[in-house]
Amino acid sequence: MKNAAIYIRVSTQEQVENYSIEVQKERLEAFCKAKGLNVYNTYIDGGFSGATLNRPALKSMLNDIKEIDTVIVYKLDRLSRSQKDTLELIEEYFLKNKVDFISITETLDTSTPFGKAMIGILSVFAQLERETIAERMRMGHIKRAENGLRGMGGDYDPAGYFRKDGALHVNEEEAKHVKRAFDLYEQYHSITKIQERLKEEGYKVWRFRRYRDILANKLYIGYVSFAGKHYKGQHTPFIEEEQFYRVQDLLERHKGHNAHKAKKALLVGLITCDKCGENYVSYSTSSRATRSYGRIYYYYTCRARRFPSEYEEKCNNKNWNRQKLEQMVLNEMKKIIVNKNNDKGPVNKINYDKLIKEVDLKLERILELYSTNTNISPDILEKQVEKINLEKEKLLEKKLKQAKENEPNKVLDKINKLVINFDEMSFSDKQAIVNSLIENITVNENDVSIDWRF
Repeated sequence: MKNAAIYIRVSTQEQVENYSIEVQKERLEAFCKAKGLNVYNTYIDGGFSGATLNRPALKSMLNDIKEIDTVIVYKLDRLSRSQKDTLELIEEYFLKNKVDFISITETLDTSTPFGKAMIGILSVFAQLERETIAERMRMGHIKRAENGLRGMGGDYDPAGYFRKDGALHVNEEEAKHVKRAFDLYEQYHSITKIQERLKEEGYKVWRFRRYRDILANKLYIGYVSFAGKHYKGQHTPFIEEEQFYRVQDLLERHKGHNAHKAKKALLVGLITCDKCGENYVSYSTSSRATRSYGRIYYYYTCRARRFPSEYEEKCNNKNWNRQKLEQMVLNEMKKIIVNKNNDKGPVNKINYDKLIKEVDLKLERILELYSTNTNISPDILEKQVEKINLEKEKLLEKKLKQAKENEPNKVLDKINKLVINFDEMSFSDKQAIVNSLIENITVNENDVSIDWRF
């Protein structure tokens, strides 16, 4: 027999309007019996709106989706009142896991050709609506750019300008900063040296990447851009075109030997400095003694040490040889997996399904009492329903935690297989595995601490 999940949702008002839990449950169970379906579990969300997917019983059902063959609801709006959310549940959760979906009131059944066609029609209209909205927004952005106005995306103003009434106006103080950056780059051909000099001159120094973007931005010579195209802007430029294009030639000639090197750093984005709280970055260097032989050294270093001009104080935390740190982390990864394989899981298991059903019955009784006794205050009812739902959420969390603790081997078996073949994988695959297993790495001189995701 196929396993069917019965999903029931009811708000306190709908309880009075003939959508009670008992009514839905009775009809859905009768449907399952008539169709020869085994009721795997009944998931009940009482007192929850259909406008959101943030519902405890719905989440629990989606966590059990691998054990379910069919999801059955009394009416389509019991699943969700949003067409977008309904399609997301059906397409991203049910159909991808080969789970049929049935709404007995609308006779919508994805196990039939007609039901699948109906979902297809709903999807087409939803996609059309999304694309129409996106196209309108795109046309609006293009029209705005053609009129010489900068796009309004983001909640920040570009350096050197501020926005007022939809237009850009020069911020005189920041404009001086930007002009000085252009002048200094022509002099030093180095953004790091620009930062050092600006700090000496009393400017609040920005990050390396921001200066790089500023120096290449045509906004400062009077253009706005959208989708890679440039249009003559209405705003006042404050950099001469001749200087701007001289700087572009210099930027092209002085890309630096660290360009794109971070992409090959396995731990980039995961390391935090324990002394100042900044991220560690990857960089490469070659000593004068070995330059002729083309030997390059790769390191991880604290950002506040690598770019001291951007900070009030330089960080002196240790630089780590990239290969040594990566090898140390990989060895720890293999070691901790072996240790976890040897650990025994919990012996005693609590029957949380039974406890959850008891909570559902408690909720049913309270809602039933409210529908027959008009003397009960709605405020009192809401508080009781909220209290019961909170109790149920805690039980569902404990159930998931217990399930994870009692099934560690499935996860570890997969991890073991990945680690065994790790050295043969491509760099992108290695980085994906490391990111999936490691939450954060903290460095304090020679002490390296790893926070795992499992």
